[in-house]
Amino acid sequence: MRVIIAVILNLLFVTSLACADETLPVLKVGTEVYSNVTVTSVTARDIYFTHDQGLGNVKLKNLEPALQKHFNYDAAKADAAEQKQKAAAQYSLPGASTTGRTPDPADPKAVMDDAIARVQAIVNQPVTHLTRTPGMEVSTYSPGWFHAGAEKPDFTTVDVRATQQTEYNQHNYVTSDANPGVAFNGHELEFNSMTKYFYTDRSLPKKKLSESEMLEINRLYRIIGSCEQKLNQPKDAEPPQAPILGYLSAHKPAVVGGALALVVLLLAINHLNKKRSES
Repeated sequence: MRVIIAVILNLLFVTSLACADETLPVLKVGTEVYSNVTVTSVTARDIYFTHDQGLGNVKLKNLEPALQKHFNYDAAKADAAEQKQKAAAQYSLPGASTTGRTPDPADPKAVMDDAIARVQAIVNQPVTHLTRTPGMEVSTYSPGWFHAGAEKPDFTTVDVRATQQTEYNQHNYVTSDANPGVAFNGHELEFNSMTKYFYTDRSLPKKKLSESEMLEINRLYRIIGSCEQKLNQPKDAEPPQAPILGYLSAHKPAVVGGALALVVLLLAINHLNKKRSES
């Protein structure tokens, strides 16, 4: 009975909703029923909201048809967004390259550049942007999200799991003075001093990485460290005979002609010496 009442209330209020008023007394998604719902953001696939128990988000495809229509759900667009996200997630597949090409293992610079690009793809994943509403309690960080500079990790030994910080998790919503009108889910964010070196956009917070993602970064760091060592090794000293061989190779006709002239001269001298000895 309770679920039936929730469904009826949901349908009754759908028709009265306007774009400027994203408040629902109840929201039913399958067997889940949320109360006192305030919608904070809607994407092609998902709806994000607050409710009397905290934060929530669900797939638009799982909503009642009337609510799908209200939130402009388009199955084709949702599928396209999902495919794009899957494509972006290819960084995590073993052996996957961000360029689509496998770097030559014999080229440490190419291998290192590929590993760096893959680390950047993991570290700089997009986070959920929410529109700030009047009743939203948001903690603001200032100035900006991060201090200037970044420590270069010791790629051969560091474990980024040990330096992951999740202080944002204590707030439902956070923002910075660099993001007016925008809020972010605190539980989705992290700071890590050992990945900051690869932050490409410091005007935005960074996604909290999973255990598998941090292990992948550790693996890529070892590759980067190994390649750096190879690139920093002093080149072997040039053997003493190398300049001579290089000159001979570059002036082969002259060298051959000179050698023949020397042979002829030596034969002539030998011939003269023989004639003198005979006389």
